[in-house]
Amino acid sequence: MPRLVTPEMPRKGDDRDASRAYSDIIVEGPHDPAALNNRGVALERQGRYEEALAAFSAAILSDNDDVYAWNNRAVILARLDRPQEAVLACRQALTIDRSCIFAWVTYGMVLGRFGNYQEAERVLAVAEDLDPQARSLYPGNSTMTRA
Repeated sequence: MPRLVTPEMPRKGDDRDASRAYSDIIVEGPHDPAALNNRGVALERQGRYEEALAAFSAAILSDNDDVYAWNNRAVILARLDRPQEAVLACRQALTIDRSCIFAWVTYGMVLGRFGNYQEAERVLAVAEDLDPQARSLYPGNSTMTRA
């Protein structure tokens, strides 16, 4: 199960240490999508969005069916004010796993952030059909680490 990381969460330790640790893991196994994804999360938490985007993109290159990397890519693209790409990343995540609540909520949040409120409400309703607590899972644009 993914762990949701939100900007509001208290941070444990120094994210630079986490980023360095994931970099070390990647050197040993440069095509490990989980390590690449988690490195992207650590970079995102440091505000290094372009580098986080590169890490999520590398995770996708290693495993094009990694719903977490696609979801996280969408979050970062939204933060970088690249709405069309963010929407496409959300749709790809949902193509991979239609039951991924995080992907539905991310999609709804991305649509809402860029002014498509009616579609956002429809998408968030789908997330709530899957889990009535869906909106509370995602207080803001957040990325997910993989186990």
